[in-house]
Amino acid sequence: MALTQAEVLDLFSQVSAIKNSDQLLLITANQNGTVSATKITAELLRAYLNAGFSITIDSDGYLCIGGVRTETMATSMQMVQQTDTTLSIKPNVLNVWGVVSSLAIDFVAGATGQVNEYMIQFTCPVASGTTLALPPSVKWADDDVLEPEAGMTYQVSIVNNLAVYSGWEN
Repeated sequence: MALTQAEVLDLFSQVSAIKNSDQLLLITANQNGTVSATKITAELLRAYLNAGFSITIDSDGYLCIGGVRTETMATSMQMVQQTDTTLSIKPNVLNVWGVVSSLAIDFVAGATGQVNEYMIQFTCPVASGTTLALPPSVKWADDDVLEPEAGMTYQVSIVNNLAVYSGWEN
C-alpha cells in the first residue's frame, strides 16, 4: 500500500520548522542484510519524496523506501468499539465499550519480544458500578485495585500483567 507525500506528512505533528540544512538520522538497509545509521539533510529527504521515491508498508507492517524494506514498523493505534462483555482482547488495540454493568476480559497472546499493551475503556451505569474481571495474573499499581464506581468512565492499561487506570466523571 503506497502512501502519498501528504499522507506521510500527516503522520507528524509540527513543533518547529525544519531547515534544508538540518540533518536527519535514518536507518538504511544494506545489501548484506545488515543495517546502518546514515545522516541526510532535510533537503535531500524532500528531494527523494518530491521525485516520487515511494514509501510503502509491506505485508508485515514494515516501512519500505523505494522498494527496500527498513527495520522500522509502521504503527498506529487501532480502536475497536466492543459490544461483547465477555471476550479475549488483542494487544495494542484500544477496546472501547459504552455503558456496561460487567466485563470479563482475557488476553490474546501478543508478539514475543515486543511490548504488548492491553487497553480498555468503559463507562459504568449511573445507578451502579461495573463488575470487572481480568486474568488473576494482573497486578494493580500500589495494590490499588480498580473498583469501578457508578457514573464514571475508566481507562485501563496493562503491560506485562501490571495494570494502571484512571477514571473520569461523566
